[in-house]
Amino acid sequence: MSDINIKGTFNTPSILFNKKENHLIIEGRSTLENPVIFYKPLISKIKDGIKFPDGKMEIDFKLEYFNTTSSLVILDVLKQLHSLDSPGNEVIINWYYDEEDEDLLEIGEDYSMILNFPFNLVVNQN
Repeated sequence: MSDINIKGTFNTPSILFNKKENHLIIEGRSTLENPVIFYKPLISKIKDGIKFPDGKMEIDFKLEYFNTTSSLVILDVLKQLHSLDSPGNEVIINWYYDEEDEDLLEIGEDYSMILNFPFNLVVNQN
């Protein structure tokens, strides 16, 4: 997968992937009416396969808010990323939330449980 640098807007998150560091960051808001169109290129790149030169990939989900339609596509992104986890290819998912935002924490816990994959639940240090 090549580097990705999509600048966020009020309705779309920024998506940054640094191939050299195997680090993906999805940050901001996702309030799209049709999020499939926005996330499709990312999902396609993940499906095409990511090779981990050092055996590890770290993903930071730093979403401050997302609507219901985005939540299903975000789950699909997480499923695709989880599918890359295998012996020799470790996937680490960091789910960031504000300390007072119990809803976002619960969503991270729910996604982790749905995927049967442990997330690092991280309080934002703002």
